[in-house]
Amino acid sequence: MITLEHVTHTYGDHTVLQDLTYTFPDKGIVALMGASGVGKTTLLCLICGLEAPQKGSIVKHYQKLAVSFQEPRLLPWLSAEENVAFVLQDKENAAKTAREMLTLLELDAFTSARPDDLSGGMKQRVSLARALAAQADLLLLDEPFSALDDALKSRVIDIVRKANKDGLTIVITHDEKEAETLGATVLTLAGSPVTSNTT
Repeated sequence: MITLEHVTHTYGDHTVLQDLTYTFPDKGIVALMGASGVGKTTLLCLICGLEAPQKGSIVKHYQKLAVSFQEPRLLPWLSAEENVAFVLQDKENAAKTAREMLTLLELDAFTSARPDDLSGGMKQRVSLARALAAQADLLLLDEPFSALDDALKSRVIDIVRKANKDGLTIVITHDEKEAETLGATVLTLAGSPVTSNTT
């Protein structure tokens, strides 16, 4: 589905990805791990096309992409339900699907709330609900559990683990336990070339 060939990306004089070669599986969950600044979020931006690598190539084959960024990026003038429904193609059933996804993520009491009235963890779950509701076969999640307490995090991880069974989910995390609970293959970025799949 996604193959990276000798990908290098820099910001000014700072190289965040250098000669990265990696083939992602067609389905399952891959956890991107590594210290801050090694290029995890940059790699997601390259995969979803927000940026292009300065060197190397990325070959991508997928039907539909959905992303949940580290910053929720919710539309402030829309309610939680409307933010989720906004990205759905089936407009006739969009509101119902949005409510169901928000209920699954334990936000059923906040469907009418706007982002400014939600806590950081709630906004993060709305962003995740929006990505999951899109039913994409490529799902990119940038630290989707970082603002959640341990009990809630466990339940949300279980939801993500069961989602997108027929596609590929790429999750950025700093937590080895999260990756283990997700049942993820781990790709560790360490500022040096990666030339084979890491498990």
